[in-house]
Amino acid sequence: MIRVFETEEEVAKEIAAEMKEYLSNENPVFCLASGSTPEKSYKQFSEMIKGNSDIQKLKIVSLDEWVGIEKTSEGSCYQMLNKDLFSLVGLQEQQICFFDGTAEDLDEECSRIDEAIKKNPITFSLMGVGMNGHIGLNEPGSKVIDYSTVVDLSEKTKEVAQKYFNQPTNLEKGITIGLKQVIDSKRVVVAITGAHKAEIVKEIFASGEKTLPAQEMLGFEHIDFYLDAAAAKHLSQNQ
Repeated sequence: MIRVFETEEEVAKEIAAEMKEYLSNENPVFCLASGSTPEKSYKQFSEMIKGNSDIQKLKIVSLDEWVGIEKTSEGSCYQMLNKDLFSLVGLQEQQICFFDGTAEDLDEECSRIDEAIKKNPITFSLMGVGMNGHIGLNEPGSKVIDYSTVVDLSEKTKEVAQKYFNQPTNLEKGITIGLKQVIDSKRVVVAITGAHKAEIVKEIFASGEKTLPAQEMLGFEHIDFYLDAAAAKHLSQNQ
C-alpha cells in the first residue's frame, strides 16, 4: 500500500508511532536504515518513548555497512544510527548486533548476522530507498537473495554516499542483509521523502518488469510505502 502524507514531518510522526507500537511486542527486534530520510522519525520516536522501560528489551540488527569503514568513523551506518537513535534512547552495546565492515572474514560476518536474525526474527523494519532504487545495499541488477552478502557498490551509490563523510572517501563494497530477510520481517515500512526522490518513485511504481530492489517490496500486505507529497508528485491518484 502507498500512503502519501503532506509533509516529511507527518511521515516521521506516523513512523515513530509505529515504532513505539512495535516496541511493546514481547521480543522487539528492529532493522533500521541509516541516513537522512529516517532521521526525523528517530528523533520523534526518541521523544515519544522517554521514560518507557520497554526500550530495555529492544534488539537492533544491522541492515548494512560500508566495507572498510570503522563503525565509529564519520559516515558509517553505525555512526549515523548511533547519533540519530541509539544514543538518544540509551541503547546498550549488548542490544545492538551490527555488521563490522572492517572484519577480516566478511563471509563469517554475514553468517553472524544471519544467525542473529534466525535466533531473533525481525519484527519491524524501516527502509529507505536509494537514488537508484536500492534497499539496504542491495543494488539494481542484483537478484533477491535470502541471506547477508557482500556487494559491489554502484557508481550512483558511491557518489551519493560521499555526503555522509567529512572528506572524499573510497567506497567500493558494502555488506548488507538480503532482500528476503527484509521482506520476511513481521512489518516493513519503506519511507521515501523529498522532491529529489520523485523520479525514482515514479520508476518504482511504473508497471512492467521489476528491475529495482525497491520494486521487490511491492505487493505484500505487511509492507507499506510512506511518501511525502514532494516525493509522490509524479504519481497518479489511482496508484
